[in-house]
Amino acid sequence: MTIRIGIDFDNTIASYDKVFVDVAREQHLIAKEWQGRKGALRDHVRGCSGGEKLWMGLQGQVYGKYMHRARLAPGVANFFLRCLIRDIPVFIVSHKTEYGHYDAEKIPLRVEAMKWMVRLGFIDPQRFGILRENIYFESTRKQKIERIVALDCTHFIDDLEEVFFEPNFPQETNKILFCCAADITNGHEFPVFHTWTDISRSIFGEEKLQDVRVWLQPMIGDQFNDISRISGRGNSCVYKIGTADAKNFALKYYPDRLLDHRPRLQTEFRTFQMLHKNDITNVPKAVNKDEHINLGLYEWIEGESITDPTIDDLEQAIDFVKNLLVLSREIDGNIIKLASEACLSADDLIIQIEGRFNRFSGACGSSPELSSFLEKNFKPLWDDIKDKCYSLWPMGSRDQILPREKQILSPSDFGFHNALRGADGKLTFIDFDYFGWDDPVKLTADFIWHPAMELNCQIASEWEMATLDLFSNDSEFNARLCAAMPLYGMRWVMILLNEFLPGFPERRRHAGHLNSYDEYKSRSVQLVKARRYCKRVEKISSQPTYA
Repeated sequence: MTIRIGIDFDNTIASYDKVFVDVAREQHLIAKEWQGRKGALRDHVRGCSGGEKLWMGLQGQVYGKYMHRARLAPGVANFFLRCLIRDIPVFIVSHKTEYGHYDAEKIPLRVEAMKWMVRLGFIDPQRFGILRENIYFESTRKQKIERIVALDCTHFIDDLEEVFFEPNFPQETNKILFCCAADITNGHEFPVFHTWTDISRSIFGEEKLQDVRVWLQPMIGDQFNDISRISGRGNSCVYKIGTADAKNFALKYYPDRLLDHRPRLQTEFRTFQMLHKNDITNVPKAVNKDEHINLGLYEWIEGESITDPTIDDLEQAIDFVKNLLVLSREIDGNIIKLASEACLSADDLIIQIEGRFNRFSGACGSSPELSSFLEKNFKPLWDDIKDKCYSLWPMGSRDQILPREKQILSPSDFGFHNALRGADGKLTFIDFDYFGWDDPVKLTADFIWHPAMELNCQIASEWEMATLDLFSNDSEFNARLCAAMPLYGMRWVMILLNEFLPGFPERRRHAGHLNSYDEYKSRSVQLVKARRYCKRVEKISSQPTYA
């Protein structure tokens, strides 16, 4: 069967969530602090006096005057490229009128949409290669359905399930509902997908090396001659790229932005650039990136994983943190955002732990073991230590943000698990996609608690003493660390149990853990670790400091 794929445009290819919120805020339809997605915004505006007219007017503005602000939906670029290299024709069929409702400026919606597609390379044969004559704008939904029939589409992808319920929608066409908000479940006769990555894999299967070659073309041209996939990375997929001139690169394919909204590519790429610019060079060099495909190209670091860290390794880690501390006091702090899940107060930390705990409520129904652990082990221990630790936390940062002068630029996932030891014994630190401002107490505690390292007592003790010296200018650092250690232990218990959360297996699949990942075995292993961590928390919280 010859595949012919039809795709809707608005809210399927072009993503407007941020545009809708920004424009609504600019037009004073919502308060500055309002947060939410497009669906929630629609309900909010419609609930106002004259709300239906206001909403239709807002749509006209977003799809016309502000069309240039729209973003390509995460994963669409990859899908287009996979179609291109397989010679699969793509047809864009949009129900879009000439002008927006209640738009006094009469901005031509179709012209703006076409300009946006041209700018992003839709019809460029060197980019997505969609034929201009394969892009259709129809004035009514009926005409849209007629076009789908005329094009003989084998698949059609849309964000509106109503399209598939139209009486004339061709029954032989495979219906694919794209719903990134994850508020529609698969109760239909057709599949529902929450990411473009999943749509792509449902049609083409897992990414193959031929796909990677197409990704690389605009990044380094034709100079590569060898591609191999690297196993063992957590959530990202990494490839080793060999070139004709014997240079090697690491190509990092980051998690789908609809599964993980954090700008991990942008954060890591800019961080490596910034660190090298400031003479911190024991991190990879950033070479190139493609934000639409969510790819970063970096210098390849030859080295071995560190499974049994030595004192020399520890000293290099301490020196690296020392350099970050110096940079933190010299750089313009406003150009760097907070680290992922930064904890700048006791309240921040406690709210994070309780937020993670609440997320497991939906997962407990499918796992009696998880439910039992949370109710019989975690919850009683948490109730016992939370107030004790909070009372020991210095008053200045209990419920107030730690001042910038006491913060540090932190990798946020720092440790030997994210380092490589070269043949000369020198360490290179990798994985900085969570980088940003944070409390050095979190950096210190996470280094000790991180389950990927299993530090021996000597290394852990030496690390703690070194950080007490490094941050001695902060008179409350020691007290904050003592108060925080049991809490960070409980936070790591929650992180260990991420395996039980919806969507986690998809992350593992993205990272290439296809044959080795056993969801049920992994959950069992993580529960064992979580119980062990609770015992460690009990032990340190029973010491005199916490009495």
